[in-house]
Amino acid sequence: MSDSPSYRRAHVARARAALADIASGGRPADQILDALFRSHREMGKRDRAQVSALVYGVLRDALRLQVLTGTEPAAWLARHLADLGADPSAYELPAAAALAPVSAAAEANLPEPIHAAFLAQYGEDETRALAQALNREAPADLRANTLKLGRDALLAQLADEGIAATATPLSPWGIRLSKRIASGARVFAEGLAEPQDEGSQLLALLVAAQPGETVIDFCAGAGGKTLALAAAMRDRGRLVAADSATGRLARLSPRLERAGVAGVEARPLAADDPEPFPDLVGQADAVLVDAPCSGTGTWRRNPELRLRPVDTAALAGQQLAILERAARLVRPGGRLVYATCSLLAAENEAVVDAFLARHPDYAPDPAAGQHWPPLAALLGADRRLRLLPHRHGSDGFFAAPLRRQPA
Repeated sequence: MSDSPSYRRAHVARARAALADIASGGRPADQILDALFRSHREMGKRDRAQVSALVYGVLRDALRLQVLTGTEPAAWLARHLADLGADPSAYELPAAAALAPVSAAAEANLPEPIHAAFLAQYGEDETRALAQALNREAPADLRANTLKLGRDALLAQLADEGIAATATPLSPWGIRLSKRIASGARVFAEGLAEPQDEGSQLLALLVAAQPGETVIDFCAGAGGKTLALAAAMRDRGRLVAADSATGRLARLSPRLERAGVAGVEARPLAADDPEPFPDLVGQADAVLVDAPCSGTGTWRRNPELRLRPVDTAALAGQQLAILERAARLVRPGGRLVYATCSLLAAENEAVVDAFLARHPDYAPDPAAGQHWPPLAALLGADRRLRLLPHRHGSDGFFAAPLRRQPA
């Protein structure tokens, strides 16, 4: 494979094209790169890795680069990397540019409003550590599909296949790879595991879903947590996956088939329906609401999100409305878990506090996490879960387990 400057320029040209597509605010970066690689099947593993490194490297430093150069990331890439002599995967901000004066928010690679919110919520030292963690690459985590194979057995199988992996420290289902593996790998094709951040696994674990229960994943998306709930229930009981994004929900079916899950009912959710699913009102043993949010906790994995404006007031209003709709489905004595992948109190504590003030029949669940001691140890005195990338090694998540009081 050639090491010539023209070969590197081809990488840069494709990275520029991907960055321009990302900047348009359409699809997520990973989907854009997947489409790029599918349209250039001549690109080998190393080619794809170098283009990905360029794109994600620029995105992780995008705000600082814009301040330093006054250009969009794609233009910066064209100017500074076209004749780069070093390996493009070793992307770093040029030392001379790093000496230029920038604001504290730009230095942290955070939008000004988010930086201010973090400072107010976490303080200066914690904000600095959090910002540094959000600028690093996320680990490659899997959730072992215990319907097919236990975690220890799967770790042994991966070792036999020459794939280095270890058990995650918090989730009983989690596996952390030393490096990413192809999406067509046997472990995925046979439904033995699903890619899922350890923090996301803990949200599903917090629901404490049991075989024979009626459980609703109210904002199921493409179904990662639905699959985790199905495994926890041993695929026995009634599990409903609901979402207003019908396109994402449609992608659940082949994942269920690979995982060997039969007992999931996918239901489209009308975004403007204040009282969805009349047949399920007061019937669910547990409802998980992983609400749409700013996604600030996933910026390691989705760095392009930091380039998009965040309207926390609008999000909080939407989140409270979703939580209230979902709460109607919980039976007396049942469980309701509100969660986001946001690091902002306006989307987390403020929403839960507003909900509890309007719904005295709900209260923090005193039994939350007791079925898995490492999870119980993570809950604060207020019985809420707060996962931070620099402290827990996962994406950033918030969750509030609530219980509906018996009638």
